[in-house]
Amino acid sequence: MLKELKELMPNFKDGFFTTSDGIEIHYLEGGSGEPLILTSGWPTSPCIFAYNLPEISKHYHVIAIETRGTGESGKPTHGYRVSRSAKDVYDMMQALGLKKAHFMGHSMGCSTLWAFIDLFGQDMIDKLILVDQSPWLWSDVGESDESMELHCGHRGNPYGLYDAYANSWADGNKAYGAPEYWPTGPASMAENRPTGDRVMELEGIMNERYQYQNKLLAGLLVNHYMTDWRDIIEIIDVPTLYITGETTHAMNAACIAWLKQAIKGVEMVVFSKEEYGNHIMMANSPEKFNRTVTEFLQK
Repeated sequence: MLKELKELMPNFKDGFFTTSDGIEIHYLEGGSGEPLILTSGWPTSPCIFAYNLPEISKHYHVIAIETRGTGESGKPTHGYRVSRSAKDVYDMMQALGLKKAHFMGHSMGCSTLWAFIDLFGQDMIDKLILVDQSPWLWSDVGESDESMELHCGHRGNPYGLYDAYANSWADGNKAYGAPEYWPTGPASMAENRPTGDRVMELEGIMNERYQYQNKLLAGLLVNHYMTDWRDIIEIIDVPTLYITGETTHAMNAACIAWLKQAIKGVEMVVFSKEEYGNHIMMANSPEKFNRTVTEFLQK
């Protein structure tokens, strides 16, 4: 585990397992009780939850997987698709002997869980927590603006985004900050409390120390960006909590309304601007986030 992360999560330990295609994947685990599996966004790691997992692990056995290509997980030249990420989660459950668990996904980690449902159904899911991810990031060129708003889609060119990230992280981040990808403006992610700034700093350290391969991960981003999960979202029938923020780039009011209609009985929590409710609200307002998650799981 990254030394700087260990200082914030002293009760967590490292674990490794080998996937069905022979790749060694790293995960962090801590706590005891009912299992809660965490899937992270792109190209982030459990670092984003550094101010949440220690508290949540007082009540649950938390297992946070590192997506292939990130952190200490293997960095093969294949398997950079959301469906493969979901299979890696399944393989981890098999390796750990888990038949059922609570699941929490953030950003692309939600897509990983939707792919998990698509591939393996919902029998292995107890409760589901989705944090700040729209159903479909891209928008078909022929789609109306009204329809695009319902799934919080973008008009950006995914292949141009791939080319930018494949060239360098700096070029990719610059391209992704354009209005067609980031309607709230990249400044919405820069307005953080110190805890938010710290987790983003840790992610930068992870990227550099573990030598993330930007071209391979760019392929995963495009696969995530272009996949429409609306049909899967509409069949979710397990207790579900959806968490988003008022200033996030990943969600809008129309899409929130659609999700309320699409997921039967979903509980919706929106972090306000005053709570620094952007894409990493869990780091900016950890006390509220931790309380929201544990209260939902304990119902």
